[in-house]
Amino acid sequence: MNSVYNDTYLHSIPLLKDVDSEAIAKLGASSTIRYFSRGDVLFYEKEKKNEVFYLVSGSLKLYKVDRFDNEVFLYSLFGNSLVFDLASFSNISKTQCYANAEFLEDSEIIEFNGDVFREIFYADVSLSQKMLFESFSAIVQMQKVISRDVVYDGTAKVAHMLANDLQNFNNLKKHEIAYMLHIQPETLSRILKKLTRNGTIEIIKNSVVVLNMNELKKIYE
Repeated sequence: MNSVYNDTYLHSIPLLKDVDSEAIAKLGASSTIRYFSRGDVLFYEKEKKNEVFYLVSGSLKLYKVDRFDNEVFLYSLFGNSLVFDLASFSNISKTQCYANAEFLEDSEIIEFNGDVFREIFYADVSLSQKMLFESFSAIVQMQKVISRDVVYDGTAKVAHMLANDLQNFNNLKKHEIAYMLHIQPETLSRILKKLTRNGTIEIIKNSVVVLNMNELKKIYE
């Protein structure tokens, strides 16, 4: 864990690039950089935290656990993302975490002092607007997950991810993809074989190459 003393570094972060120098100095003096490995947990659901977390690089999955101890995947976050729930982001000293957050790969996090960050949030219009945008983006992701799980069958789920998130599809392990799409790994393998046989995709060295984007889109649109 290292203190963030370099104001230029903080100003280079998209979320903070328009924040004034005095506020950046306050943030820098009260924040730390933390490094995590794949499988580490940033926080658990219902845990109370005063810190505000910013994912600089890497990736993070947000999930809940049902009463049978099964993981229920919500969505993933990737580099240059704020990790927070705007609904609980207020002037109270601590907020309750709305889900579990686990790293999917080696990642870098900036941990801001919550009291200092909230002070600047309420005083800086540009930061408030950007955080609202971040919140709306998270809501859109959740809406997509809900729509996908309610409307799409297994083939449509896979086709949608291949068409819209191919890079992450190829970076993740097959059991991780199946988990995110709420299907069985065996089902994912069968769907990929079917799409390969009909010429929609090709698999080269365990990576998917889309050959016919229109056919993919027809499956889920």
